[in-house]
Amino acid sequence: MLNIDTSHPLYRALWVRLLIVGFCAAWAVIEFVNREFFWGTIVAGIGAYAAYELLLKFKPASDAAKSGNGADEPAAESAPTDKNDAG
Repeated sequence: MLNIDTSHPLYRALWVRLLIVGFCAAWAVIEFVNREFFWGTIVAGIGAYAAYELLLKFKPASDAAKSGNGADEPAAESAPTDKNDAG
């Protein structure tokens, strides 16, 4: 079964979610125009699922939960360190 992790930071912006749904819809239209009804139905179903998960059911995380400390700024991510570096 399909599973979209809506807590991923990629889906925070509305334009990204609209782009994903729009791409699936456009792809489905292209498949139907080319008389590929099987693939058009598959992609339309994926687009409908994406629209439900990313547009209708989507709940943005609160600012306090994102930063973890209640501050207004998002927590800075630390750069990965090399285990071979002597520091």
